[in-house]
Amino acid sequence: MQIVSALFMDNVDFRREFEGGPTKIDITGAYFSTHVDGAFPTTLTPHLLVLLRAEHESARSGTLEVTFCKEGTDEEVGRHRAPVMIQAPGKFFYQLVRPELTFTEPGTIEARCVIPETGSAVVTPLTVMM
Repeated sequence: MQIVSALFMDNVDFRREFEGGPTKIDITGAYFSTHVDGAFPTTLTPHLLVLLRAEHESARSGTLEVTFCKEGTDEEVGRHRAPVMIQAPGKFFYQLVRPELTFTEPGTIEARCVIPETGSAVVTPLTVMM
């Protein structure tokens, strides 16, 4: 199993142009930074969309681990762990992760996404500005 991408976004919709056709993914409001009105500390609950791919039939199951750390450190501020099963006939899957992230000051938190069984990994930053 491989991580295709991971990004923070506002909304995701899936559609088909015709019955039985390929699935289209409409992602809106993708972002890597956000603005906070008001004082710190503040808590955000962003949507993290993780797209996964099974490169062959035996790679359809695994575990998605997402660790949220302050940038440049191993200081963990959140964690998500869930088993994943990609159903046939498709070889793609998406997982929505919605952490509660507390920012004590402006800065960046990294979403460190990994599939432990394969070592596939992606790091997606989220910067909060004032």
